Amino acid sequence: MRQGAGRFLRDNAFLVAAMALPALVVLLFVVASAVPRWTVPPPAYDLLLRAGGPYDVSLPHLAVDFSVVDGRVEATVRALKSDAFPQLASLFLFEHDTFNVREIRFELPLDLKEGDPARKIVIDMPGGRRVMPQAKAPDGYEMDTRTQRGGGLVGDIFGMNRYGQENVLVSRGRLVPLNLPSPYRYQLPVSVVGWLANEPVGK
Repeated sequence: MRQGAGRFLRDNAFLVAAMALPALVVLLFVVASAVPRWTVPPPAYDLLLRAGGPYDVSLPHLAVDFSVVDGRVEATVRALKSDAFPQLASLFLFEHDTFNVREIRFELPLDLKEGDPARKIVIDMPGGRRVMPQAKAPDGYEMDTRTQRGGGLVGDIFGMNRYGQENVLVSRGRLVPLNLPSPYRYQLPVSVVGWLANEPVGK
C-alpha cells in the first residue's frame, strides 16, 4: 500500500505540487497576518475623528469644523446659504481600551442665521484630557483608509466586484478597524482631529 502511494506521488509530483502550493501560500498569508497581532501591542491612546454625514435637507443649515487650540477641541459653526445642502460633520471618539467608537455630542447654535459671524464652541473631553493635534499617536499608531474589494474569483470573471473603503489604525503591520456607526461608516472623508493624552489640560 505504501509503495503504491509512493509511486503515485512520484508519477504525479507536478499535480501534487499544484494542489499543495495554493494551500501553502494561504497558510503563509494567514501566519504573516497573525504575527503582528501577537507581537505589536494594541493602541494605548484614544482618538478623535471628524466624519462628514450624509446630505440631508432636513438638517440645520449649518457647517461645522473642528480644531485643537491649547489642548482643547473647538467647533467652529457657521450658517450656510438657504439654497445649500447641509452635511453636518460629527465628532467621534475611538476608545482604545474597548475598541468602541462613539459620538461626542454637543449643542449646536440653532439660532445662527445666514450672514451671522461664525461661533466657536469648546467641547469638553472625557476626564478633561488634553488633545494632541497630530496624525500619529505617541505609541506609533496612525489612521489609514484602505480599499476593500469583494466578489472573489467569480467577481473578477464577471465584473461583479464591489469596492469599499475601510478606516483602520495601523502600526508595524497590526490593523485595528475603526467601526463608525451607520451611516457614518460609509461616508467620506473621515479625518483625524487629534489623540487624547492620558493627563488633563494644563498638565
